[in-house]
Amino acid sequence: MAIQIPTDIESRIQQKVAQGFFSDADEVIREAMRLLDQQERQLEAFRAKLQIGLDQLDRGEYAVFTAELVEEMRREADERFRRGARPKPDVVP
Repeated sequence: MAIQIPTDIESRIQQKVAQGFFSDADEVIREAMRLLDQQERQLEAFRAKLQIGLDQLDRGEYAVFTAELVEEMRREADERFRRGARPKPDVVP
């Protein structure tokens, strides 16, 4: 397959190879595609979780965000931390 790459992108690819990050332009393209695939999988997972939340809202399964709720969440998180429980990856920045 032959593709046309804009000059600015081609320069960036060549720069990555020249810096020693990749052995050749093909490797740069493969890594870019791998990262694009990873990003798409993450976006699909996010959309699925978002839909779960929207469905819960539709069913009335939610709590009003108040100072009291925040304090309760903080206490629960502190207790889980004391027990050695690790936070779910979905809630960690």
